[in-house]
Amino acid sequence: MCSSDLLAWATSRGGLGISARHVTISTVGLVRKMHELAECGRPYHLAVSLHAPNDEVRRRIVPTAEKTPLTDILNASDEFRRKTGRQVTFEYVLLADVNDRPEHAEELARLLAGRDAMINLIPYNPVSGLGYRTPSPARSRAFADALRSAGCVVKIRMRRGAGIAAACGQLRRSQLEQTTLQER
Repeated sequence: MCSSDLLAWATSRGGLGISARHVTISTVGLVRKMHELAECGRPYHLAVSLHAPNDEVRRRIVPTAEKTPLTDILNASDEFRRKTGRQVTFEYVLLADVNDRPEHAEELARLLAGRDAMINLIPYNPVSGLGYRTPSPARSRAFADALRSAGCVVKIRMRRGAGIAAACGQLRRSQLEQTTLQER
């Protein structure tokens, strides 16, 4: 049974009436919640924010990575796939010179080998106050091509909204900065 009343409401006729097949649950790797979702018995989609091919790189860029190793996240993803029959999507934000090198693509391909999964590559959207950079389109394509040549299913997400600070990651950061300024 799903533990979330919000999900039950969103997919019920008395609520929003959204088909469970149109609901994607996105997580940075909350393993216990991933196990609960696998037990839920509903055809939700699962998107896991991976962002790195190994624990060392992941700990540098994902604040919660210290608590959960990639092996635990992948095991929970595998359980979700086995119990639901649904393909898992792995989100991977490409950060120039941090996680976008050819060796990172090779390592990621090995990590996900044999899994019925899709990798959604997301070129980084610049956010003020963070020192990351967006890889060149050629470098993003080369990363995707390396994964494809290793047998992975890959999509590169189209960048939309970056010019008005409305792209992935930008809105939250600008809201945090605004809240901080208001508290001063």
